Amino acid sequence: MLTLSPTLQDRATLYVSGAMDFEEREAFEVILGFHAALRALVTELEGVAAKVVMSQVSRHVGPRETLRDRILNSVRTLPSRPEPEGWVVTDRGGLIEWVNPAFTAMCGFALQELKGRKPGHLLQGPATDPAAVERIRTSVRMRQSCRETLTNYHKLGTSYRADIRIAPILDDDEQPLWFVARERKLPSSPV
Repeated sequence: MLTLSPTLQDRATLYVSGAMDFEEREAFEVILGFHAALRALVTELEGVAAKVVMSQVSRHVGPRETLRDRILNSVRTLPSRPEPEGWVVTDRGGLIEWVNPAFTAMCGFALQELKGRKPGHLLQGPATDPAAVERIRTSVRMRQSCRETLTNYHKLGTSYRADIRIAPILDDDEQPLWFVARERKLPSSPV
């Protein structure tokens, strides 16, 4: 297994402990989707955390069914997500490393066609707002999160509007490790 940097080990610990805010957790979960060594560490840490929690809970909870029922009831009350969102992970230079199946369905390109390329080169076209593209570029250069609505183009040439949120995953020196984009196709598509 690859040796993970102390930064990634710390992020995994923060993730498992619940110390990340919602947006940080979401972005980190995307990284877990393609980074096997990091996913293995998180699984290991979750196992340790579960043992610690269960050792504490077993002293204060009655029969197992009570705990089981409480957990099942809390899971049942979680809100369901509407449509799946497209996720894109790029390296620090903006080249695609990973996309999820929802993104592939949205744009028509498979990961093999996207990997190592910049998303804008494949997805943008005549109706894409250049000012919005420039705002995204500026935010990425400044290592800041941003949100824009863009007209993108499917592999077959049809246009669609997408709400796009991009967040950097930074190391301890505030340098980008990855950029994570979350894309949701808007109902008014195609344009």
